[in-house]
Amino acid sequence: MLDFFADNFSSCVFLAVILVSLIPTIESKIAIPFGMSEAIWGDATLSPIVTFICAFVGSMIPCLIVMWCVRKLKNKASGFVHDKFLVKLEEKYKKRIDKLSSKNKTFYKLSLLAMFVAVPLPLTGVYAGSLIAGLTNLKMWQAFLAITVGAFFSCLVVTLLCVLFENSTLYILIASLIIIALFLLFDFFVMLIKKHKSKKEIELCN
Repeated sequence: MLDFFADNFSSCVFLAVILVSLIPTIESKIAIPFGMSEAIWGDATLSPIVTFICAFVGSMIPCLIVMWCVRKLKNKASGFVHDKFLVKLEEKYKKRIDKLSSKNKTFYKLSLLAMFVAVPLPLTGVYAGSLIAGLTNLKMWQAFLAITVGAFFSCLVVTLLCVLFENSTLYILIASLIIIALFLLFDFFVMLIKKHKSKKEIELCN
């Protein structure tokens, strides 16, 4: 995959960074070390500021679209779509959705959403934050603002990490990919275990 980008985007690295930051789960966590890696781009490597801007803009592009789609599905979904997608989504993020839909002050709820997005770890970020926000009663412009703040700090943390270890940017990229893969694998196994437990409970009830 890295060779594909290096061969096809060497003259427009900024576009490669934007495209990578659009990928769910990966987002700016991978896009920033990717854009700043001299081992991949050589002389075409982007500066930290340009990489930060491209990754930030790219990761924010899906925000309103995801929130709007989730709210449309929630309000007008068929039983099939609701059962297969929204119910599982609500179960996965139930605690966070409950906190953001509680009677606490709006500023507190927006702060929680921003902090969730700001943590540069797998299963957090703009996509996850937008999905969760779409299932709450927060106003879209408020949720968008909170997610923007969270995405800004997430990009800032990753950019500073790459600047501090500028000679190890490729290793940061590889380590980030491995961590994301392990998180996704762990999440998959947890889902299988929960599914198996629910089947056993149904069998016992019958």
